[in-house]
Amino acid sequence: MASVSPLPEKIPGIQKAIAVLWPSFATAIVATGLFFSAFHPGDLVPFDLDIDVSPLAAYSIGFFLFWLLGILSSYGTMYFIISNCQVLNKQQD
Repeated sequence: MASVSPLPEKIPGIQKAIAVLWPSFATAIVATGLFFSAFHPGDLVPFDLDIDVSPLAAYSIGFFLFWLLGILSSYGTMYFIISNCQVLNKQQD
């Protein structure tokens, strides 16, 4: 009995988007909390530049950067899973 793999073209786009965005959002929350528990935003300014950014703005920028990193990671995982399913489906045909 052969196992049936899911056909990636039948997965709705909104489900793919949620599968990428939700885990990356949760990861960004944890990463932001851990990172800014260890580093104060004022200590992260390179070369002693005089940048007038409030701590809240720095936390927000950090959160969105961590979220972007998580999105790229989750999207890469989804891409390789879907391409692997396509290869397996071609092999079954």
